[in-house]
Amino acid sequence: MSKKRKNSNYKGTAPVNVRNADPDVRKNRIIWISCLVVAVVLLGAIIAAFVISSIPKISYVEMDFGDYGKIVIEVDGEAAPETAKNFIDLVDDGFYDGLTIFRAQANFVIQGGKDASANLTGIKGEFASNGYDNPISHTRGVISMARTNDPNSATSQFFITLHDSATYSLDGGYAAFGHVVEGMDVVDAIAEALLQCDSDSYGFVSDDDAITIVSAKVLENYK
Repeated sequence: MSKKRKNSNYKGTAPVNVRNADPDVRKNRIIWISCLVVAVVLLGAIIAAFVISSIPKISYVEMDFGDYGKIVIEVDGEAAPETAKNFIDLVDDGFYDGLTIFRAQANFVIQGGKDASANLTGIKGEFASNGYDNPISHTRGVISMARTNDPNSATSQFFITLHDSATYSLDGGYAAFGHVVEGMDVVDAIAEALLQCDSDSYGFVSDDDAITIVSAKVLENYK
């Protein structure tokens, strides 16, 4: 028969009961957890700031429409950073190559850049009615993002304004992110061609009548 161990001088410690733990220990734990949370938040803010700062303030994109000619778009990464980055990323990926301009409304806009098969995530709507101060007004030649009724639903579709009057219906409700600096005559020619086609009341034409974006690329050394 084994003898029972004497435990009067046992030096080990039992697991700490947090409820009955020393107040200083609990206080230190709370401070440590709070510091950890603050550190994670600060790290996230630093990463977000780095990503935003890495977006060029101004970029230039050339779109080739074949026989119609080419246009150059100045993309403003300061006025609408998330929108600009999304557009540039799509251009770099070759997303717009082979897509079309499929809508035109006289003295209003041409619209294109849709790929129904693409699984794209909507981006934040950078415009006033969605809580964002966007300084770009939808005057003639401005490029902006098309969207659904959801303010954060823009993906790839864009439009280019044909007339200053577009400001009245578009400002504050759509994310403008740049403007055409070369080739507005090309934009006008595309609009005129589409306006000659059969379309619905919003100016959408059939796939056969849509005008192809042959290619889109970022210009590394523009001007």
